[in-house]
Amino acid sequence: MNSEPLHRIVSLAPPLTEILGYLGFSHQVTEMGDYFDEIPNNGEENKPEYWYTMAEERVMSIRPELVLTLFPGQWELHKRFKELGLNTVHLDPRSLRDVEDSFRVIGKATGTPEEARQLALDFAGGIAGLKEKVPGGVYRPKLYFEEWHQPPTAPGGWYPDLMADAGAHYFPMLSREMSRVVRYEEMVMFDPEIIIFAIRGSEGTTFNPNEALKRMGWEKINAVKKRRLYTLDQTLLNRPGLRMIEGAKAVQQIMGQSFWGWPLATSPYFRKVLD
Repeated sequence: MNSEPLHRIVSLAPPLTEILGYLGFSHQVTEMGDYFDEIPNNGEENKPEYWYTMAEERVMSIRPELVLTLFPGQWELHKRFKELGLNTVHLDPRSLRDVEDSFRVIGKATGTPEEARQLALDFAGGIAGLKEKVPGGVYRPKLYFEEWHQPPTAPGGWYPDLMADAGAHYFPMLSREMSRVVRYEEMVMFDPEIIIFAIRGSEGTTFNPNEALKRMGWEKINAVKKRRLYTLDQTLLNRPGLRMIEGAKAVQQIMGQSFWGWPLATSPYFRKVLD
């Protein structure tokens, strides 16, 4: 634990910057969000060497007391910063418990364990609140999320548990499984009743799913026939942090007004794409 307050922190990812802000470090953080790859790299395993060199030079010029990296795409950066002698912390949460633990890890690294403990309690309380809002014995609609569309890719990690807590029957994923490509046969077998597009790299709810809806056979899927298709601000659920609770609440509202008799409500977080 740090005995002296930190003055120079580098965050390589917006979600980490947000958590640091909650812990009281808004003015001590330099964010290099351009190294946070929101769009899948289509199988490219290695960044060009100059990409790493530029990151190293930019970070070293700040002389940070702490550097934070996130997800597998930044693991190589983390290793390089370590080799340069920097104090670094790498996070790769893959479950709700991992997200909660991430708060504590950052709190320990920044000398703010009590603030981090409260943040973790707030997060756990938000999850409990989601569960309480699900009516007892209610039907759980089959829900499919898509976080990338070329090819169709479903998010895993914390999604299955978070969506179950919100009241959904989520698309089948293995425990702690990360995002994976979805085959047409799987979609037909699962036959989702609600489809939500939360496409990485898109802004707000503006993603246009027209091309996705032209996929062969999709006209037979329940959600398409019943016109239960939505776009959702991807930053709410694809990034670990307290905002995940707001994203789950938005999904819960979609399910509630479609299946549980909840009143229709507008939201800045989601948009129905077929009326």
